[in-house]
Amino acid sequence: MMKKFTFLMVVIFACMMQVKAQDPKFVSKEQQKRNAFIEEFTGRLCGYCPQGQLGVNKILAQYPGKVFTVNIHAQSSLSPTNYPNLNTSKGAEITRAFNSGGIPAAMVNRAHNGTVHPADAQCANLVSQQLSQDAEVNVGGMVVINPMTRVAKITVELYYTKNSSSATNYLTIMMTQDSILGSQNGGDYFNPDQMIGDQYCHMHTLRDIITPTWGDEVSPTTANTLITKTYEYKIEEILGEPNGVEVDLDNIHFIAFVAEKEQ
Repeated sequence: MMKKFTFLMVVIFACMMQVKAQDPKFVSKEQQKRNAFIEEFTGRLCGYCPQGQLGVNKILAQYPGKVFTVNIHAQSSLSPTNYPNLNTSKGAEITRAFNSGGIPAAMVNRAHNGTVHPADAQCANLVSQQLSQDAEVNVGGMVVINPMTRVAKITVELYYTKNSSSATNYLTIMMTQDSILGSQNGGDYFNPDQMIGDQYCHMHTLRDIITPTWGDEVSPTTANTLITKTYEYKIEEILGEPNGVEVDLDNIHFIAFVAEKEQ
C-alpha cells in the first residue's frame, strides 16, 4: 500500500542525511509559494464546531492542493472520552500552547498571535496571505505501508530554495484520519452534509504525530541544501484510551511541515 504525503511549505515551518550535489527524488528545486496549514481546535460536544469545519471546508475547496487542515481534539468538557474518543496527548500539547480561549478556533501556519474563528473572513484572509509568500523550503516525499505488519516507511525530502531566518528548523509529521463516524453536537444544523444518518463523519482528525510534538531538528537551513529524513512507524490498530477508534489504513493521511521555531 503506497500513500502519498501531504507536504507543506510554510514559514512555521530517524536518519538524517545532508546532500548538496545530487538531485532530490521527490521534491522540486524550483522556488515555490507556500502552502497553508490550518490547525483547527474542536470538540464533539461543541455545538458551533461544525460551523468552523464547514468554513474550513470552503477554504479547502477554494484552494485545492494548496491548503490542508487537521482537527485537534483535546480532552475537556467539550471533548469527552466516550466513543469515539478522538483526543490525543500530543494534540493536548498543541492546544495548551496555542489556544487559551474557546472552540472552534484555528491557527494558520502558526504565523499569527492567538487563534481565529475558522469560519470567519479573518481565517480566509490569513490563508490568502500565506499562499502569496515564497516558501523558504520545499517539502516532498513518500509513505509506503505494509498492510500486514502495519509498518509505514516514511521518506521526507527538504530542499531549501533560500536561507531560513532561523539556523535550526523543525520538521513535524502528523497522521490524520477521515470518515470516523460518531456523535457531534450541532452537526445536523451547521454542517448537515457531513451527517450520515444520525452520525457525524469526522474528517481530518489528528490521530498521532510521528515526530516529537514540536518536530525534529533540521539544519543547515541555507539555500541549495537538500536534507533527507527517513522513519519507520508502526500504525496501531486502535488509538485512543479509553474507547479508542480503529485506525483504518484506507482513510489515513500524512502531513509534513517545517517550522522556523520549536513551538
